[in-house]
Amino acid sequence: MTNKKRGYIDITVDGKKQTLHFSMNFWAEFTEQIGVSLQDIGSVFESGISLNGLRALIYSAALANDLEKGNKVDYNLYTVGTWLDDIDAEKINEIIEAMSESKILGNSLKTNPKGAAKPKPSKKQ
Repeated sequence: MTNKKRGYIDITVDGKKQTLHFSMNFWAEFTEQIGVSLQDIGSVFESGISLNGLRALIYSAALANDLEKGNKVDYNLYTVGTWLDDIDAEKINEIIEAMSESKILGNSLKTNPKGAAKPKPSKKQ
């Protein structure tokens, strides 16, 4: 169902397709997961996204899609963390691109130059 303009992208984890959806439900879940307001979301991506942020981003997008579609949710944040082992850097860039092409309150994130994200190490060692 990959359609980046509508905020959808497919990934393959554990040999099965998982659709991510960057919808308003995603933004509600993601901002809750990382503890920032929607108006401060740009600060999350200014200097790169942490591993916790990346995991929360993928989890929130998968959860949004599955709950919107009435699909069974058989994963949690830690399951999604194991998915990251199967996702290469190129696919992560595609995911970030799909998120930045999605719209938030009718505004594309692409118009925000701070919307670009690069993975950065977690502060926890």
